[in-house]
Amino acid sequence: MVPRLSWVMLLGFGALIALAGLLGFSAIHRGGRLYEETLATHNTYLQTESLLRGITADLHISGVHIRDYLLDPSGIAAGLYREQLLNVRHSIDARLDRVEHELDSESAAALGDLKREVEAYWDSLEPVFDWTPQQRLTYSHAFLRNHVLPRRIAVLNLAEQVGAVHAINLRREQERLRESRREFRRVFTRLTIGAMALGLAVTIVTMYRVFALERKNQREMRRAESAEDELRRLSQRLVKAQEQERKELSRELHDEIGQLLTGMRMELNSLGALRTAPRERFEQRMSETRDLIEQTIRTVRDLAMGLRPSMLDDIGLGPALEWLGRDFSRRSGIPAEVRLDGSLDGLPEEYRTCVFRVVQEAVTNCARHAQARHVRILVHGSEDRVAVSVQDDGLGLPAGGPTHRGLGLLGIEERARELGGTFHISSQPGRGTMLSVELPVSPALHGASESTYRG
Repeated sequence: MVPRLSWVMLLGFGALIALAGLLGFSAIHRGGRLYEETLATHNTYLQTESLLRGITADLHISGVHIRDYLLDPSGIAAGLYREQLLNVRHSIDARLDRVEHELDSESAAALGDLKREVEAYWDSLEPVFDWTPQQRLTYSHAFLRNHVLPRRIAVLNLAEQVGAVHAINLRREQERLRESRREFRRVFTRLTIGAMALGLAVTIVTMYRVFALERKNQREMRRAESAEDELRRLSQRLVKAQEQERKELSRELHDEIGQLLTGMRMELNSLGALRTAPRERFEQRMSETRDLIEQTIRTVRDLAMGLRPSMLDDIGLGPALEWLGRDFSRRSGIPAEVRLDGSLDGLPEEYRTCVFRVVQEAVTNCARHAQARHVRILVHGSEDRVAVSVQDDGLGLPAGGPTHRGLGLLGIEERARELGGTFHISSQPGRGTMLSVELPVSPALHGASESTYRG
């Protein structure tokens, strides 16, 4: 769950950064392109206007030249005037060619009319240079008024029309650029809203995750503090339990073994005094001494069996558990049924010890707390696991399970966990308790045995 959420948050932040970068680079690129288009349109318009103004100025200059030529009575400078008019014509033609490259297809018709009118204007001036001085004096005013001025005015009007068409195209291009800017603004606004929504979603998820981690951290801290307090309390109880165990062992050695050994010493002293007594009296005291020795041996054996049964190492786990059931029944008066299923041979020492101590602690709890009338012990061995269950018909645990675990249950849980096993308690008030332990076993188990003991 955590790695998956981390990947989702990483993807969210990555998408947010990528979207922010996309917005930035898109704004820079689109803004630069709009600026270049606007600048190019403006420059084209200014250049076209400059060319049209140049054409108008050249037309006025041509009019001045033709007027000066017509008003010159000598006719000596006719070649010079003709050359000046040719230069003006070449200038106007060059400007018209440049204007044609700057205008779009919609302005081409108006420009064509302007070029045809300019050609007609120049054609109308050609006959003037063949006139005699007398003809210039006679027809110049009428020619200027009836031919030159109307043609020039027509050319100027067409030039204004071309400028007007170009201005319309400029406004159309400006409107296109404004629409492009509006479209870019709409796209940029949508992307910005998307980035803000994504950022908000990532922020909400991040804050939720941070708050969840803080709450989890607080719970873990409280749990750690509780575990530390529990560990400190259990450590104190463990020290007390060790001292109590040593005290009881010392009492057993002093009260039981010490008294028996003292009795044996007294019996041996009595036997020494009865060496000359009648044989029947000596044999009677010898029999009493032998019984005392047997009692001492049984007491030492019981004490050793309580610490660690030697039969666990000598003859195996099964007989040790059967002896434990008989001893429990003898001491507590509670019938105990021991059932061994499957194969328990060949278990490692730590498994045998764990199973024995689990059963020993479980039946001890039954005797101390359960007030049971019957105890059932089941140990099942298979190739891959060993299952242990101890069930009684006693008082059971309070509703909700045990609120406080003693050293016995904690010891069982720790033994099972040390071998990679599981520990479970199920109970109902008034209907008894069942303690279960499962231990995984890697070595293969061979053989199968089943025995039942009722004590």
